[in-house]
Amino acid sequence: MKVNLYIAFFLISFTITGCGNTGGSDSPANSLKDFVAALKEQNPGKAWNFLSSNSQKMYDDIAKNRNQSGKEYFEKSVSNVSSLGLIGMDFDVIDEKKDGDNAVVLIKSKDGSTTEYFSVKESGVWKLDYAKTIEENMKKVE
Repeated sequence: MKVNLYIAFFLISFTITGCGNTGGSDSPANSLKDFVAALKEQNPGKAWNFLSSNSQKMYDDIAKNRNQSGKEYFEKSVSNVSSLGLIGMDFDVIDEKKDGDNAVVLIKSKDGSTTEYFSVKESGVWKLDYAKTIEENMKKVE
């Protein structure tokens, strides 16, 4: 009887908390693909989970002045996938370079444009480092 109670408690706890997966992908390229797929499904909450902690912090910092959480700001700012530029379009991953827990993903859109996106491994899964992507792209225009 005690064993059955322990098993029932474990199953209920597991069902309530889930497996603890807060998003992430099995590869750097998939971190970008999964992020975009979630947005195309109009599920920005799911997309949020594919963002690196650095990217989530970036949105938290922006949102502070707007009396919102970073996630709320993110969800409102990505309501239109086309506002994301190149990743809002159809694209192909043409290269992926890993360096430890960091990676660069090179994509090419259907119009021939290419750009780099950054990914980082956190807690064993790859997440899109959108903050670093923005930072690196800003350096190119300076």
